[in-house]
Amino acid sequence: MELDLSAEQLLLQDTVRQLCENCFPFTALRRIETDPDGLDRAFWAQLCEIGVPSMPIAGEHGGLGMGMLETALVFEQLGRHLATTPLLTSSLTAASLLASSKGTERRDHWLAHIVQGGIVSVASDEPNGLPNIADSRTSFERTSDGIRLSGVKHFVPFASIAEGFLVLALDTTSGEPALVMIPRDATGITIRQQANLATEPYFQIELAGVERPADDVLVIQDFQDHWRKTTARAYIATAAQAVGAARHAHEISLRYSKEREAFGQPIGGFQAIAHYLADGIVEIEGCQTLFHQAAWLHDEGLSFEAAAAMAKLQAGAMFRRISTMAIQIHGGLGYTTEADPQLFFRRAKQWQLLNGDDSFLEDEIARLTIDTAVTDV
Repeated sequence: MELDLSAEQLLLQDTVRQLCENCFPFTALRRIETDPDGLDRAFWAQLCEIGVPSMPIAGEHGGLGMGMLETALVFEQLGRHLATTPLLTSSLTAASLLASSKGTERRDHWLAHIVQGGIVSVASDEPNGLPNIADSRTSFERTSDGIRLSGVKHFVPFASIAEGFLVLALDTTSGEPALVMIPRDATGITIRQQANLATEPYFQIELAGVERPADDVLVIQDFQDHWRKTTARAYIATAAQAVGAARHAHEISLRYSKEREAFGQPIGGFQAIAHYLADGIVEIEGCQTLFHQAAWLHDEGLSFEAAAAMAKLQAGAMFRRISTMAIQIHGGLGYTTEADPQLFFRRAKQWQLLNGDDSFLEDEIARLTIDTAVTDV
């Protein structure tokens, strides 16, 4: 694996960093924390202008067809600034699943919509929290006119402004999990905001007998395999996001340790603080290498799922520790809403839990690296 980034990758990284610094300061973050929709539309428009939503989407579907490593570099910079965007759920996850389905006008319509910056949100989590998609309690039955969909989904990102949802549900006829593409304004959908530690835009969706044409059910060969690979790509993006956020929290803490004095000298001169900071940067660099490796394996067409799960597991725990360290170095000030460290601390735990918590990731890593029944590792 090549450890150095290419000139094009460095340019991409710098471009997104500068855009975030100019258009999404922490004042913008604090502003959208009070906005139920949770999206800075002007910032999202700037990302769309430089083609960020189309990056992970193949050229045959109108996207830029860039690699997972380039996509992860963008997520690293978004994470550095704690920028809340629909990129993960819409451009990376929903677009990947749509592209895996057999060609229909509906599929092409929604993919073109995402390329242009439209939002499609994936609704997969449920109140029972079961990680196995075959255990989904949301289901649809086939009728003479199409399908009827019922169930409840939790933690659906940007549901209040998404134009459509990809809903994970069981087909009562076959007993197999499938995805149903439904517009937000379909009759029978109720959307409620869900409070969360990071004050990010997550919602509960109740589907009460939503009737849709049968064509809205995506036809994906080897669906569960595609689902696992798409989820693994999301692990890489989340790990990159956590690394970017942790690095920024570390920089804030380092800077504060040089300015804050105690007993006549900067607190960064005390070994207890210096060791925390030194250990922290080592962890950050290690997790950065992990997500780079997982993305490289993906782009080389090699088995990447285990590396992706490891990257997400380690980066999530690392970000939690770094954000805790930032609070401790800042002392009582760090807990106040006026200070920046709490912005990182609140998101660290949520990012660690969502999209695969530690126990699930550990089981997944064991399955992929130890289970002899897994043949693609």
